Amino acid sequence: MAIAAAPIMRGKGFLDLIRETVPLQERAVELYRRLLAINELAASMSAAGDLDSIQNSMAGYYRNWLPDVSVSLCIPAGDSYRRCRLSGPLDLLKEGVYRNGITGAAIASGSPVLIPDSPAVSDIDGWAGRDGSLPGSAVILPVSALGRTIGVLEIISCRPGRFDELEYHLEFLVAAHLSSSLDNALTRQELATANARLRDHDLRFRQLDQQLEQLAHTDDLTGLFNKRRLLEQLDAEIARARRYGEIMSCLMLDIDDFKLVNDSYGHQAGDDVLREVGRLLRRSLRVTDFVARYGGEEFTALLPRTDGSGAYRAAEHLRARFKEHPFVIPSGELHLTISIGIASCTKFDHLDSHQIILQADNALYRAKRSGRDRVCFCDEAEAGSGTVNILSTV
Repeated sequence: MAIAAAPIMRGKGFLDLIRETVPLQERAVELYRRLLAINELAASMSAAGDLDSIQNSMAGYYRNWLPDVSVSLCIPAGDSYRRCRLSGPLDLLKEGVYRNGITGAAIASGSPVLIPDSPAVSDIDGWAGRDGSLPGSAVILPVSALGRTIGVLEIISCRPGRFDELEYHLEFLVAAHLSSSLDNALTRQELATANARLRDHDLRFRQLDQQLEQLAHTDDLTGLFNKRRLLEQLDAEIARARRYGEIMSCLMLDIDDFKLVNDSYGHQAGDDVLREVGRLLRRSLRVTDFVARYGGEEFTALLPRTDGSGAYRAAEHLRARFKEHPFVIPSGELHLTISIGIASCTKFDHLDSHQIILQADNALYRAKRSGRDRVCFCDEAEAGSGTVNILSTV
């Protein structure tokens, strides 16, 4: 059976169809590659941690894909803006500070502008070439971050009609990614700045807290610890002594006839003497000893791991040193004596800080009654015999 041949279609030939189709395919491939490049640019800008890195990514993109155009980023500065060049021919852009013009209006309004033929425009700041001529076309795209317009992306060509509607939308897409990246970068920057401020405030608050703590536990006049801090430390020493079966001693010191200093030379001289007493106590005792101003002209020293004999030697050393030390006041020098009472303990089952202080204070009272300028223990019989007594807790 014979098969009839189909008639040949008249009109465009196959080669004609290829000639029409291939340019479309090439443009589609080029558009696809361009979109991939924009996607890579978006990823690069999103990963950037600062404005400089974002600008470097932008400059690299435009050098590769639009080498014939000039690109700049304009950043508002008060009532003007500063143009920062990213890429492209130098003679199309003039870096510097400008105000008003189309770019200034775009910053103010936040609206994009497509200029297919710029010679018809006369108010474009800094766009004139070296010969005074204006570029051929431009796209001006606002860049927003943190809910406001923070700049404008200027894309300028010397050729009129360089930017068609497709190119405009591609650049608009780039500007949108730039806005998103800047928003993230500036948000991270603001968060980092806020965190730094918080750390500074936290450090300052901790320093103030330490200062307040120190002020709460320090005697203003002598710089020694105060009575409140003394009782806290004594409780801690008692707890440690109980746990490890250690010994400790407590000294109560009083400046003999100190009232005469105030009455004869004035309270300023008395304060000078008390300050010097504080310095002398710190220099005369061990680093591990704890010294406090108990009140008035009375001072207290806690001697950890020190028995009665050791406490007696320390107290006698203090008494002798005070007796020899010249206290300088505005009218001359004074020589003073001190009386010291000792409470030395080996058992703490029935003693607390107030009871130990009371025992040391009773010993100090005995030293005062015995004629001052001496060291006494709480036990009168032992004190009279000159031996050292380890006070019982019973």
